[in-house]
Amino acid sequence: MTIPNVSFRWCQKQAKCQWCEAMIEPGQAMVVMFYWNKGSDNRRWNVQRCYHPECWLKQGYDYLERNPYVPAHINNARPRLELSEQDKRQRYLILRRYHSLVQRLNRCDNGSDLIKSLELECQMADLILEAQKVGGVPKKWLTRL
Repeated sequence: MTIPNVSFRWCQKQAKCQWCEAMIEPGQAMVVMFYWNKGSDNRRWNVQRCYHPECWLKQGYDYLERNPYVPAHINNARPRLELSEQDKRQRYLILRRYHSLVQRLNRCDNGSDLIKSLELECQMADLILEAQKVGGVPKKWLTRL
């Protein structure tokens, strides 16, 4: 789903609360969440959900309970390789050569430069073997070949 529009309104006609399934009577305060979908012409749908203000807060707290807080720096942290300065430099140079080959491969025309693209892929495979010795192969490299 898309990001909803959320607004507080006075209920104009009876609506069903999505959280407690009780009816919201006309004149009561309610929270309306409206999801817009700007899909293709043949598949267009919009969804409106109504809540009592208290129920809307309860469903939010329930969501937070099911998805506990995890600090952002822990989520995005990747494991660091413990390499010597010499190995770090060697790995850096391998990474540079590999990405240079990727750029050259992207510039090759599929039909006319078939031999050239095969040569570049062979060089990339050799660099994968070199990188295996110095800290391992990045995951993206394996999907590229």
